[in-house]
Amino acid sequence: MKAAVLHKIGEALRIENVRDPKAGPDEVIVRTKACGICGTDLHIRDGWGYKPDLPFIMGHEPAGIVVDAGEQITKFKPGDRVVPNIFFTCGHCFYCRTNRETQCVNLEGILGVLKFPGGYGEFFKVRERQLFHLPDAVSFSEGAVIADAVVTAVHAVRRGRVAPGETAMVISVGGCSAAAIQVCKAYGAKVISVVRSAEKQERALRLGADEALDSRQTSIPSAVRELTGGLGVQCVIDGVGDADTLQTGMECLCHGGRLVILGYTQERYALDPRKTAVQELEILGTRSGGRDDTAESIRLVGSDTWVPVVTDFFGIEQVEEAHALMRQGKNLGRIVLTFGD
Repeated sequence: MKAAVLHKIGEALRIENVRDPKAGPDEVIVRTKACGICGTDLHIRDGWGYKPDLPFIMGHEPAGIVVDAGEQITKFKPGDRVVPNIFFTCGHCFYCRTNRETQCVNLEGILGVLKFPGGYGEFFKVRERQLFHLPDAVSFSEGAVIADAVVTAVHAVRRGRVAPGETAMVISVGGCSAAAIQVCKAYGAKVISVVRSAEKQERALRLGADEALDSRQTSIPSAVRELTGGLGVQCVIDGVGDADTLQTGMECLCHGGRLVILGYTQERYALDPRKTAVQELEILGTRSGGRDDTAESIRLVGSDTWVPVVTDFFGIEQVEEAHALMRQGKNLGRIVLTFGD
């Protein structure tokens, strides 16, 4: 099969032919139709964060069509449209039994991130318990980003306990944040989006944000206080996670508010412990999502109100161009690699 392969940290991916995966008794082979590009892909090739053994096929946001299934498979057959949950978990530890599967103590790997080759190839292999049927009404490109971007947003919003009548602030309008805006709205919250360009302001409003603020043009804490009658927001979902956005998020919270760190960088943030304690603030991490989050993501993306979060498309041979666009930060939404028939 054709695949984009990472051979060495810091080097370009190579388009080459590699051996097709074979299905074991409890495994399913999927022909990749689309695969989203995530910041984690750039982190891996830059050598920080996850460190898979090389050479490696990245891509943890794939969707496609089943082409082969092992003898123990009962729920899927060739021709089925599918999207995976990307975590190879044990299914029986404390975290797996309590819908915290990303924290599985027996985690074997992550599709396209650790150990298991991902969607930057024409085929990928997963176990039956990880797979979900993709509705016919959902395109493969939007279905692909369910695997991580939407699942991560759903898990983040759930971690932040966003509730009807609350106001949530979502920082950034990239793939995960674009999804987070829509998930917050679906859960009955008012949404303030924080971005860094007029074009992204327009994008946030199209996604359903009630307000969109350009951090280059206005003081975000002041604007948020004005919009909330001086109170602040109940939840901040930070899709960037650098020192500036984390500080801004903390300043925009009401007392008892929750800051969810959805995106992150290598920067360190100096927390004010007194303010955090006195104002009873919560700082919450979030890491992708479990199978229940995947099921909820499919429901939301398949709804009539969902606005597509994918804005840019590249063929697998153009993977370097796609990564360059993401590094530049010029994309308005998720970037997807597509595979022709």
